Amino acid sequence: MFWLEPRPSGHPAPQHGSPRMFRVDWIERYLSRVKPWHVLVVWVPVIGYLVYRGLRAADIPIGTFLGALLGGLAFWTLLEYVLHRWVFHFVPSPNSGLAQDVHFLIHGVHHDWPHDADRLVMPPVMSILLAIVVGYPIYLVVGPRLFDPFFAGLVAGYVWYDMTHYAVHHLKPRTELGAKLRKHHYLHHFKQPGARYGVSTPFWDVIFRTLPREDRPAPAAASSGGAQSGAGH
Repeated sequence: MFWLEPRPSGHPAPQHGSPRMFRVDWIERYLSRVKPWHVLVVWVPVIGYLVYRGLRAADIPIGTFLGALLGGLAFWTLLEYVLHRWVFHFVPSPNSGLAQDVHFLIHGVHHDWPHDADRLVMPPVMSILLAIVVGYPIYLVVGPRLFDPFFAGLVAGYVWYDMTHYAVHHLKPRTELGAKLRKHHYLHHFKQPGARYGVSTPFWDVIFRTLPREDRPAPAAASSGGAQSGAGH
């Protein structure tokens, strides 16, 4: 199905290299393999245009504009978690070749070849379709007045996610945050594929309790007396 190349059945161990996915050459070349700069070329101008339109709207105070922009960014962090956990990691029926092919296309290939540099960011065709599917309901909810800044924030969050995902697999972390994001994501790949779904914003794993218990932030002491009791040990 989908002109896919034959592949091993089951769940092979993560492999190195860059497999051929499609038997059709133009699909393999133009729709399967994507570089990070492709994402920037497609979506940075869109962000700029939406910000420009939002700022030109005379009836939107700057505070409202910034609030909508940050709201869109915050909404992306939740959408990232939801997509990764319930869409990318859906469990295909073992009796459905179509379901298994779809799973392999949208995320299975990444877990089978996690360091494939050509398949670490979302193909523009897929991200454009996702923007249409997500954008229309958002337009209906926030209205035309706030859509531009809200969607600009959401797309900016998406670009941050894709660049972060590429970086944790292929760039040496230079900050403590970068090292923590890499560790968090690598544990998802190589030890806990049923946990740690947040890539650029792991705090949703805390909210949805998909961060292993030993890694959750320690709760604050219930009272000063409890703190003093702990200090005595």
